[in-house]
Amino acid sequence: MNSIKIYLFRYLKKIYRNIFDIIFAFPILVQFLLNNEIGATYNYGIVKKFKLVNRLKRNIKKVPTESTKLEHIEMATSILKVPASVEGDVIEFGCYKGGSSVNLSILCSITGRKLIVCDSFEGLPEPNEEDKVHYNLYTNHYDYYEKGRFATTLDEVKSNISRFGKIDVCEFIVGYFEDSLKSLNKKYIFSFFDADFVESLKPCILEVWPNLQDKCRMYVHEATSLTLVSLFFNKEWWKENLNSPAPGFVGSGCGLPLKVVTGSLMGYAQKGSKIN
Repeated sequence: MNSIKIYLFRYLKKIYRNIFDIIFAFPILVQFLLNNEIGATYNYGIVKKFKLVNRLKRNIKKVPTESTKLEHIEMATSILKVPASVEGDVIEFGCYKGGSSVNLSILCSITGRKLIVCDSFEGLPEPNEEDKVHYNLYTNHYDYYEKGRFATTLDEVKSNISRFGKIDVCEFIVGYFEDSLKSLNKKYIFSFFDADFVESLKPCILEVWPNLQDKCRMYVHEATSLTLVSLFFNKEWWKENLNSPAPGFVGSGCGLPLKVVTGSLMGYAQKGSKIN
């Protein structure tokens, strides 16, 4: 009898959260659809944006991804706000099965940009001591990491993008970031990091930040990892490696407000901002 009560309690709790997530999502969706600044220079009005939202949501169900539909809408908002006159590509670090890559490729096709997909396609590298366990203080949750987690193949990712996205806008950079990014040197209007480790983040920042256009953003899907996001506040590291002030990080600790109760895993640093 007790097990039935526990099951019912968990089931009702899940329904309760889902209802509030739907209510909470409504103003975010309305803002995306009605804000004329979003998609203005790409002739992307309400009807096109409504169809885009539905397509992004369908793709998330079809291709495994660690990010949510509202996080994808947040990324779409950021990309579509950048004027067409601003030169630069979109770069993604860590693609897993290609769920986020599929939707980013669609956004790149809309905006006439390239999507640079960077991944080892061997899963995570061997974690150091600080990266073996990530603790989410906001939800009191532990996550454990090991070498090879999130492994996939390049062929599988390409297949998913070909079926559900726009493979023609994609360029693939294979290898661990400290080696594979050294000769890129492109201009960027958007960056998405979902590769979990502090040591993996560092070469990504070194590649992106000097080449990120003003007022554009580097999104990170590890906002609840205080160890990782603390790098964006490390004045000495930024001064030594980039001769730049530390930009800070929006969403530190609990992520952007994209989900009721649990927050989200996404946050960002914006070029052209700095901490005192």
